[in-house]
Amino acid sequence: MGINNNIGKMLDGNFENFNYLPQKLELEDIDMGIKGFIDDLEISMINENGNLAKVPIIWLSQELWAERKLNWKEMRNELGEEITRPFMTMHRSGVGPRTSPSKRTIPKKLKFTYVKTPKFDGTLKGYDIWKIPQPVWIDSNYVLSLYTHYMVDVNKFYEMILSEGYSDGQGYMKINGYFIRSMIEDPSENNKTDISEEKIYRIDVPILVHGKLVDPTKFEKINTINKVLIKISEKRR
Repeated sequence: MGINNNIGKMLDGNFENFNYLPQKLELEDIDMGIKGFIDDLEISMINENGNLAKVPIIWLSQELWAERKLNWKEMRNELGEEITRPFMTMHRSGVGPRTSPSKRTIPKKLKFTYVKTPKFDGTLKGYDIWKIPQPVWIDSNYVLSLYTHYMVDVNKFYEMILSEGYSDGQGYMKINGYFIRSMIEDPSENNKTDISEEKIYRIDVPILVHGKLVDPTKFEKINTINKVLIKISEKRR
């Protein structure tokens, strides 16, 4: 095989269809990631109609949480359908900074990672060099709550969360290509009687997610020489 063929084969291998640059990671992505993680546990209980069914999980904004936390009557899902107990809710209670896992950061988010991505204009092949800012490391706090009439549902909820989701106190999610760690904290029980005098069991489970924020709009392309004409001749003796 000639030298030109070797070079061409090497470049062809670098130009397969891969995502070379890091994907975006925003708070909304982390929100939906932790909701999906709980949803995938397939927590099922006997509902008010006497059927074994997957317990619905409802995502609440801060405003809706403040409105609904004292009175859950006429609760409806995204399709407008009435939700019967048991059901679960989840909301984000706060976001704060955390220390990078590597325990070192670059002040003012200076660029420190360089990524080389191949490019092809139909004729010539080359590379782009990108400067990637360090991610912003954050801790996101969430509260997962169960609402039910029966203690047997409370027991089932604990068993599923502790054995399936957080058997060693932590769970891992893959969000937009990133592995994100979450940790369960001490649950609390808030059992009370609402205005209709019916017994309601409410279990609140705090969940801490160690995440980061990645903004691709802040990536910077460096000017490089990426089109080089190479002439190689092979002489046979």
